Amino acid sequence: MSPSAILSGMLLGYGAAIPIGPVNVEIARRTLRGGFFAGAVFGLGAVTVDMTYAVVSSLGVRPLVGNRPVMLTLAVGGIALLIYLGVMSLRAAWKSRAADPQAILSAVPPPTLHGGYVTGLLMTLLNPITLAFWFLVVPATTLETGRDVSRDLPAICLGVFIATISWVIGFSTLLTYLGRFGRATWIVVADAVGGIVLLGFAAAAIWRTVG
Repeated sequence: MSPSAILSGMLLGYGAAIPIGPVNVEIARRTLRGGFFAGAVFGLGAVTVDMTYAVVSSLGVRPLVGNRPVMLTLAVGGIALLIYLGVMSLRAAWKSRAADPQAILSAVPPPTLHGGYVTGLLMTLLNPITLAFWFLVVPATTLETGRDVSRDLPAICLGVFIATISWVIGFSTLLTYLGRFGRATWIVVADAVGGIVLLGFAAAAIWRTVG
């Protein structure tokens, strides 16, 4: 594999992973509430979908992006999931607004790693933007740089995997560290801001779907 192709993939991966989005919002919320593994396992669910799409994209199969019924189904499912998570986040923030910090911490439910992984899987699977990234952006980037797609696309996908998995681990580790200082306050802030951001993404998705 070409080192330059792997590096290109890493740049793409960090470009996709670092900006604020539903996955990062949920990683933050789950890490602060349940610890490192709660956030990291959720992120691994998202990475699993990324790598599945990477393999399919590497094989040159791109039938889903232009299929209107498939994209509409994904959009509706994704919107429903974002609204649900957003409402639950705001509800948790509202319940904690006047609570004692110790009461907030004692009310945090134990993390369910399996549930977190599945939610991360579904959130990424139901995101049409993820499909567009893997089946349009990555191949187009490969072609624009004059690379041999059949030879270099797997290396680019590997680079994206390295970037996304390192981001998930690094981000979860940072939030675990921050959670040591005023964790109860961080939880309330993450729930409130996270709920608003998730509902904002849901509204944007509705606008793109209807428009």
